[in-house]
Amino acid sequence: MRILIGAVAVMLLAGCSTSPVPSSQASQAPAQQLLKFQSKPAGSFGTVQVIRDSGHTGSFCSMAVFIDGEKVALLDPGQKAAFFLPPGPLTLGAAYSGSGMCGMGAERIERDAIAAQNSVKKYRVFTGGDGQIDILPTTL
Repeated sequence: MRILIGAVAVMLLAGCSTSPVPSSQASQAPAQQLLKFQSKPAGSFGTVQVIRDSGHTGSFCSMAVFIDGEKVALLDPGQKAAFFLPPGPLTLGAAYSGSGMCGMGAERIERDAIAAQNSVKKYRVFTGGDGQIDILPTTL
């Protein structure tokens, strides 16, 4: 029975890939979904913006965003969030968040990223056709 439930969960999360959402069309995530790095630090800083794709794949689950292993936000499809960080390299991650079938999805993925001084770097969180999540730079 557990195997059947797991297989159904994977099939629901897999299937079609999601669609990119340009930053200008993404909705701002509400404040209660933003957990860290929301205040601009004194001195120089870089802005990292994360935009979650739209689409049905995984849409019933929030996507947790991580910076250097810390959960910093929960994004729903078509939402974006900006994080104000000291300039330099960081590790950006994403994973489905929640209980039940949301907790049985793909493992957290992590990628090297950068907070560039006085600049906005954009990253896209998406689910591919194979049901795997990823987070990569974008110019959208």
